[in-house]
This record gives sequence, C-alpha cells and structure tokens, in this order.
Amino acid sequence: MRPAGAGSRPRAHRSLRKWVNGYMTSMRPGRRALITVVTVIAALLPVSLIAAVSAFGDAGGPGGNGGGGPAIVGFSPQEGTIGGGTAVQISGGGFEGATAVTFGARPARSFEIKSPNLIEAVAPAVPRGDNVRIHVTAPGGTASTNRNFTFIGCHVPRVQGERIRRAWKTVVAAGCKRGELNFVRTARRPLRVVGESPRPGTWLDPGSPVDLLVR
Repeated sequence: MRPAGAGSRPRAHRSLRKWVNGYMTSMRPGRRALITVVTVIAALLPVSLIAAVSAFGDAGGPGGNGGGGPAIVGFSPQEGTIGGGTAVQISGGGFEGATAVTFGARPARSFEIKSPNLIEAVAPAVPRGDNVRIHVTAPGGTASTNRNFTFIGCHVPRVQGERIRRAWKTVVAAGCKRGELNFVRTARRPLRVVGESPRPGTWLDPGSPVDLLVR
C-alpha cells in the first residue's frame, strides 16, 4: 500500500540549476553551451540514463562540481519496502566526499560513492508507509530530491462486518495477501468477518498474509 501523496513530481529543479550555473562559469563558451543542452536532456531522461549523461558533463571539470555543493538530478527506484534494504541509485553531481545519505530523517542503512555523479544508497527500515525526500550531505552542503521516495507495505485494514469476498478485496488493495480463513463453530450464512489477524492498523512488509475469522 502506498501512503497518500505518493507519486508527486514537482517541476522545479532549483538545486540542479544552482549546481549547473556554478559548474559552467569555469568553462569555455562552446563547452558551456554543450553542457546546457546535455543538462536539459538529463532532466527528461529516465534515471537509468542520467548517470551516463552526468558523467559526460563531468568530463571537463575538476571533480565535476565547480559550484561547490552537491546536486541531485534523480533517483531510482522511487519506492521500496518498509522493511528496508532497497538499493537506490542517486544521480547528480558534487558527491565527492559525501558524508551522509538520509531518507527523511533516517540515515541510509549504507551508501557507496560510485563516482562524483552517482551514489548507491540502501534504504533503511521504517515502522510504517511514508513519503520522504532523500538528502545527500557533502563538504559543500546538502542536496535534497525534488520528489518523494515512497515506503510501501501491507497496512492491515479493518474489515469486520464485511462479507468474505469484499473483505479479501480490501485486504489485497491494502498491499497484503489472503491468508487463512477460519470459521467459528456457530457460523451461519450469510458469513461475515468477525476478526482478523494481525490486528487492523498494523504495518507489515508488502504481500504479508492477513487471516480472517468468520461466522
């Protein structure tokens, strides 16, 4: 289940614009125009291609970041499980000497600087589904993503009083899967749900089973 507000995509890339402006001041006019075109294209490409574009732009500058601070162009994937462990590729520039990567207020389980333009971070575990920004801290400052990373999971719904078929649909829509169906000895038709396990409101890894008790 995805928390409310997941999937928003702000259009402005202020941090990227600041980084690019600083980087281009040290370039020859011809080189500057070329990098401008490459940067515009990078903002439109899937993140799987951004690292290659960023590396191309890095070729002419010392360390790839004449602007002094880090900047994030994009990241992939854009969601992971609440149990943590999702490897996230973060593309941009100015990542030399990065000292921290955080998902919201929680530090990444680990991270590795692949190049000045690419960091691979492992998402931490969180107690519930959430939408958070990713932050990269380097000697020149801190950069944040312009859209959210979404932690998804099975959010056990309240289905007491519902018919069995409707209850199972609700369970699946909440990111869980059908578990065991147990009957009370005095069960009579029409059968309705009188209990569920785990209890409603519990957050579990995506696809965790939910058992129903009916009578």
